[in-house]
Amino acid sequence: MAYHIDTGLIKEKFKVDCECPLCEIQAIAEEQFLHEFLNDAVMEEGMRGKVNKFGFCSRHFDMMFIRQNKLSVALQIASRMNTILDHVTECDNVKSALKQAEKLEADQSTCIICNLTGESMEKYYRTIAEMYKRELNFRDSFRASKGFCLPHYVQLLKYAKYAGGEASAFLSDLTEIEEKNLLRLRAELKVFCDKHDYRNALMPLGSAETALPRTRTKLYGKKFK
Repeated sequence: MAYHIDTGLIKEKFKVDCECPLCEIQAIAEEQFLHEFLNDAVMEEGMRGKVNKFGFCSRHFDMMFIRQNKLSVALQIASRMNTILDHVTECDNVKSALKQAEKLEADQSTCIICNLTGESMEKYYRTIAEMYKRELNFRDSFRASKGFCLPHYVQLLKYAKYAGGEASAFLSDLTEIEEKNLLRLRAELKVFCDKHDYRNALMPLGSAETALPRTRTKLYGKKFK
């Protein structure tokens, strides 16, 4: 299952008034994979094998479960149970118990949708750096953004090499944008806190009214449903 990297989507989301355009892109990529695993992917032998191996994290299980096609979820989870059952065996000593615990912990730490979404996002990080290198108009959108959540900011730092000869300029703009917008949010949080002083009861909150949830996004990434 491949996910096509749409440069048009990147340009679109970098013009959205949000704390992290990459969170907006990730939501779309993740939604596509959720749709696939509730429809066509359940019938693909190769993909079913990956579900057996990696399973789903609790968040993605819940996201699929609340939708209509519960049969697809049941079929895939029933198959995944075979892998889990292979790792639940009789223990007769502490060493074998620890070994089984390690296997089951590993089973709980994997998710096919997380893997696929992560692979797609890696392509987006690289494409953004490449677009910065070759498209001057995109640089303007990049600089005009409100920065990124810290997890996505870290990834853009790691993928800066794909900006080639413009890597230094890319990093300079990236770090300047991020610092500027962290300072913006810190100032809004101060206004929010000051408002709770009785002496400032008449002070307008303005954008500071939503500073706390937006700071949550900036620090941890968008809360996906």
